[in-house]
Amino acid sequence: MSNETLLNVFPTDDERRRLVVAIQRCEGDVDRLVLRQESFSQDVGWFTQSSMAIEPEQLPGLKMALTSNTARKLQRPSRSGGASPAVLSFSEAATSRVG
Repeated sequence: MSNETLLNVFPTDDERRRLVVAIQRCEGDVDRLVLRQESFSQDVGWFTQSSMAIEPEQLPGLKMALTSNTARKLQRPSRSGGASPAVLSFSEAATSRVG
């Protein structure tokens, strides 16, 4: 028998797809991290398209990859397809009001 604890569910731009991160406890009290790509169907509900188990010895490398400078530079695309809003620093905003 297998039971699991959901850690997070990440929606996508397509509301019929999502990424699920869970910890599964398998026979023998072995825990493993699982990533699942799920889809939604009116007839079935949410179902697994694909699943990948992350082995315990892979977790440190995965954490390092996800927290690297390169990974931090990834930006989520805007849902509207437009450019990101401009952000002014406090000093730029104050300067623009003086004059």
